This record gives sequence, C-alpha cells and structure tokens, in this order.
Amino acid sequence: MIASPELSPICFGCEPLGGTDWGDVNILDIERAIHRALELGVNFFDTAAIYGLGQSEKRLSHILGEYRHEVVIATKGGLSWNHSNSSERAIVSRDISPIAIQKDIENSLRRLRLDCLPIFFIHWPGSIIQIQTTFEVLMRMHIDGKIASIGCSNFSKKQVEAACSVADVRYIQIPLNILSGQIDEDIVSICKKYNIKIIVYNVLASGLLTGKYDNQSKFPSNDRRSRLPLFQGKQYLDALSRIAELRMHSEMSKRTLAQNAIHWVLKQPNVVSAILGIKNSKQIEENCAAVTNFDKDIVNN
Repeated sequence: MIASPELSPICFGCEPLGGTDWGDVNILDIERAIHRALELGVNFFDTAAIYGLGQSEKRLSHILGEYRHEVVIATKGGLSWNHSNSSERAIVSRDISPIAIQKDIENSLRRLRLDCLPIFFIHWPGSIIQIQTTFEVLMRMHIDGKIASIGCSNFSKKQVEAACSVADVRYIQIPLNILSGQIDEDIVSICKKYNIKIIVYNVLASGLLTGKYDNQSKFPSNDRRSRLPLFQGKQYLDALSRIAELRMHSEMSKRTLAQNAIHWVLKQPNVVSAILGIKNSKQIEENCAAVTNFDKDIVNN
C-alpha cells in the first residue's frame, strides 16, 4: 500500500485557474502565485476536471513543469459537460459510472501529464449501489498504479461507509467555514473509524471571510457570487453582521479576518488541509501566514 503523503496545511485551490465563474481572472497572476506558493512550502494543489472544462488541469501542469512530480495534486472526476448553443455556460451532469470514471482518470492523467494521480476524488456522490460499483473500479485502478490515494468529495456518512466497504478511502473533501459552524459529528466519526483525513473547502465562504465585501458590493454575471444564496438578501446582510463581529476578534488575535477563518478550520477534528482559491501572490502569502504561530488562541464561537 502506498503511504499517504503529508499535505501542507494550506492547499492551493486551482478553480480560478480554470478562468471561469469567478469574475475577471488574470492567469499570469495565478502563475506567479503558484511559484510563490512553492517558495512558501505549499506542496498541495487541488483541481478538478470540471474547472474550466479541463483548462485548470492543463494550466497547472504547464505552470508546475517538473515540479508536478514533486508536489501532491488532487483532482476530481464524475462530472460530465456539454456546451449549449443557448448559453455561455456548459450543461453539467453527474456521471460516476465505471466507464465514465475510468475515462475521467485517463483524461486527467493526460492533462496533468502524470502516470499516477496522487489523489483522485469522486466529485459528487451517486446512489449507494453506484458508489460501491465505482469504488471497486477505483480500487482496481489504485492497485494498477493509476491512483495513489482515493477520496470522496461531498459525501455523507452513509455514502462514505458504502465507499469504504469496497475501497481504501484515504481522504474526504467537505465544505467548512466559521460561518457554517462546527464540523458534522457524523463525518468526524466515520473518518475516525476508517482513518480518513479531512480536507476542507469554501473556507472563506466564497470570499466573504476576506472582509472585502459590503452591502454595496456588486458581482458581474460571470461571477458565481451573483447567483449564490449566501450573497443575496437577508442571508447576505446577516453574514455581513457576523463578519463584523469576527473582524473584532481577529484584530484582538493580530490576524486578518481571513487568517482567523483559516486558523479556525485547521483546528477542527481530523482536518489536515484547507483549500483556498488563489488569484494572486498576495493571497497565498496572507493565507500561508495563517499557519504561523499556530499555538495562539483563536476564536471558536
């Protein structure tokens, strides 16, 4: 069995590298940020086939160059897409059938220019029967050396149990942030049972926990925040009120709001790394600074 790699607590999230759905993105700025991340000791990069419809994987491989063999790259499959003539957005559907997943893995290997994927996640679950059938295939591909570690993304406790009944699952990826509250105890218990490590995303609540948005902020149609419920109406105003409280705690701890939010998730049970979507070098520098002096008290309310 291949040992699980030690992941840096900050994971460079490569969804913006796909170039879509996060407003205007400068790929050159992200390239500089990736090189800066390597200098700062970040060894973990998270991407997915769906990000930019393959573009994130291709660009990450190009930017990392030979470093792609030295870092841990996690990618995800199980989503298929078709372009629509009536919309600029692709039509996306879930497909975790064995045939589709094998194809996804081969395509990710090709785009990332790797012989083995360090971590491969099923991006979204299907039925229990589908999960068991597909994870049997993943286990065979793990034995064949195409996947070093198998992961579940957005799975419930019952779905993780189904995957673990037929495969050696090493990681789970779930959304978690200080606004949403403590990690689900059911997920913690299943992870402890099977010795699964937790990787979290949406740590900064789609940017809200950076503190740079207010009730006057507007988002263009090419930015998903123009559609997300968290950025609409009363829910948005309530979140801004909560952020004002958190900002005061952050100032007391001498961290930025974002750093305190990162600190909080990394203190949760079984969490080993926090995925942060990065657009520039300043962001990765601020995020990495969140793990320094980790023994300091942080806000836990």
